Amino acid sequence: MLENLAFNLAIPAYEHSLNSFHSLDSSLQILKKNHSEENLIRAKEFWKKASMDWAKTSPYHFGPIDDLLIENNFHYFPIDSSKLKSALENFNGDDNFINKLGSNSRGLGALEFLLFSESITLDENNIAFAEILSNNLLKLNQEILHQWKSDYAKTFASSTGSNINASITILSNQWIELAEKIKNDKIGVPAGKMAGEEHNIYEVQAPYSQISLELIKANLEALQQSINGKEGKGVDDYLNSLDIKDSEGKLLSSKINAQFDLIISLIEEKQSLKDLIKEDSESLNEIYLQVLNLTILLKTDLMGQLGLITTFSDSDGD
Repeated sequence: MLENLAFNLAIPAYEHSLNSFHSLDSSLQILKKNHSEENLIRAKEFWKKASMDWAKTSPYHFGPIDDLLIENNFHYFPIDSSKLKSALENFNGDDNFINKLGSNSRGLGALEFLLFSESITLDENNIAFAEILSNNLLKLNQEILHQWKSDYAKTFASSTGSNINASITILSNQWIELAEKIKNDKIGVPAGKMAGEEHNIYEVQAPYSQISLELIKANLEALQQSINGKEGKGVDDYLNSLDIKDSEGKLLSSKINAQFDLIISLIEEKQSLKDLIKEDSESLNEIYLQVLNLTILLKTDLMGQLGLITTFSDSDGD
């Protein structure tokens, strides 16, 4: 199961995101040479593809990405538009300028602002700035993939057992962390559902491109696939082999998959998370509730049946 997850899911996910970063980088080079509307539209589409493919790596944000301390350099949100505008004014064309930037003024979030925000004019300087952001994403993804391929995948596959340092414990805690991030950071904070928070549509993950719900859907689909092991062995197969059922006699694996399917179907019916927040929509309340139910399923039912220790903790008390 661990070998399948490492070699057939994690590595291909990082390979796909790397290919998308290559395409995005190339589209910006073309845009720099010719600032046409057609080339801008093309760059925007490649940004969306790169963001979606990066979202699909999220179940595997442990190991190399943690060791390198670079997760926040990819798609941190919300960005600080004032800091980003200041960086644009001070940009001198030096590739090393990116080392001066914090997480809230770089990565996919900063690129989204540059490409989609109506407050930015994409002149030659700003496109050059976008290029160094894109190229940095490319290099960071290359390093993560290199480490997975060179030794981490083998180490991950061989670290069996159920102690706190075992691969299945690390992986399952990443699943929980991702579900919590979707519930809290991607929905709860911008929708004003967290204690002491007012709703703010610009705190969604992708406020300018308006694909926040699509990114959540990509996270959920990748998470579901990770639990199921795609076409190979997954945690679902282990649960089924033990005939683990809930109090109503339903297989736990089926219950978990049904919860994923429900949330994804609710998201597919909607277009914009910003609009749902502005409308204080009942549909958004239902999505939030069902993601909450998913986190409970993972943290309580799944971890309990696997006999694993939950090392990730949040502060919202569910």
